[in-house]
Amino acid sequence: MSLLSEKPALRCFLIAAFSFVFFIPIYSFAAEGGETARIISQIPPPISVIKPTEEKMEIFADSYYEFSDIVQGSRNGSWKEVTNLAGVAKGNLRGYFSVSQLRRFNQRNYTANFGGYLTIKDSYVHFETGFGWDISYIYRLQDTIEYAHRIYKGLYGQLGYNYRAYPAGDNHLIYPGFIYYFGNNYISANYGATIIESRGRGNMGMMKLNLAVNDHLNWWFGGAYGEWLYDIFGLPANDEFGYLFYSGFTVNINKWVSARIGYSYGTEKPKFLKRNLMYGLSFKF
Repeated sequence: MSLLSEKPALRCFLIAAFSFVFFIPIYSFAAEGGETARIISQIPPPISVIKPTEEKMEIFADSYYEFSDIVQGSRNGSWKEVTNLAGVAKGNLRGYFSVSQLRRFNQRNYTANFGGYLTIKDSYVHFETGFGWDISYIYRLQDTIEYAHRIYKGLYGQLGYNYRAYPAGDNHLIYPGFIYYFGNNYISANYGATIIESRGRGNMGMMKLNLAVNDHLNWWFGGAYGEWLYDIFGLPANDEFGYLFYSGFTVNINKWVSARIGYSYGTEKPKFLKRNLMYGLSFKF
């Protein structure tokens, strides 16, 4: 008997999540305002998702802060983000809820998202849905669905889709790829296609590497290269070509607390530059 047949409440939750992802209205034009670049750095799942937790319930929380120095055309200023997340994990199911405040050139927008990871034998599913309010540049609605399946030993094939409804229209990101797990490390590579119906398709490549230096220290870095990583100016894909690089460390202070610090650098034609410092603190109980 399968896990889903044994737990009807879980089955109903997954059906609702999948329905919300695929039965959404389709509009047209959207300028992203940097959202694709944020998604890229979060695509690979945490290693703990692949390894189910014990049967006892685990509660976890995370606080994240980033500050970015921005050059956008003739404007200089800053972007800031504060995100607080909390969730519960038990067995092969991990659910979470997060709230974010994003401040760009003194305009504040807010988002709330909930989602989860489900591991079943050699596969896992990640789903997330959310909405924004006080909107000037952030999405009204967003949905993410990812599926990965073990191909051979630590090698997983992955297919992901993200939908964002902006005030001006809609945006779709499709990112097939591979993740290879070796010990407590992983490396991932994805091709990304951003589809904006009134402007066509933008293409990009992305990768990420996470190395466990020892039991207390992880080093991670990654990046992307291609079109519409930020889409600040709302131009055709060929006119908005750029790259993104990010790197940082996660320190496992003990089995309950970890901290991380990182830096990212991104640029895109015709004139956009983003230099970012990020900090985070995670707890589990």
